[in-house]
This record gives sequence, C-alpha cells and structure tokens, in this order.
Amino acid sequence: MTTFALNNLWTYIEGLSLKRKDREWLANKLLEPVADDKKTARQKAYVKETLTRAFDEVKAARRGETKMMTEEEFLEGLKAVHVC
Repeated sequence: MTTFALNNLWTYIEGLSLKRKDREWLANKLLEPVADDKKTARQKAYVKETLTRAFDEVKAARRGETKMMTEEEFLEGLKAVHVC
C-alpha cells in the first residue's frame, strides 16, 4: 500500500466510533498476518524443497542414475503412509 492509501485508511479508522473492545479486536486483526506470514514462508519453503527434490530425482532417472518409481509402487507407498 502507498503512504497515501495508508493515510486515507487511518483517517477512515479514526472517523469510526469504536469502543475499546472494537479497537482491541482491530489491533489483533492487524497483527495476525505477521504469524500467517511466517507460516506461509515455512509452507512455501517446504513446497520448494519438495519440488526441487522431486525434480532432481526425475533428472537423475533420465540420466540413468536411478530408477523411477512406477505408479503402482507410488500408490502402494501412499497406502502404507495412510493408515485406514
């Protein structure tokens, strides 16, 4: 957001007739994204690491260094992880 937009937002918020409880609620909502940003960053790092590892495995298989897992082996692995 630009400084202009933030100033307009602040002016709007100041113009509201907020009780103490409402101000506390708003303050908590404004602080929440910080925690979400950390969680999102961890999730993005996990996805990047997982995709990088998978891509490296495919490249190694294409070079003949490793054997790719078949669809059946993959599904069996999923079944083993997911206990019904």
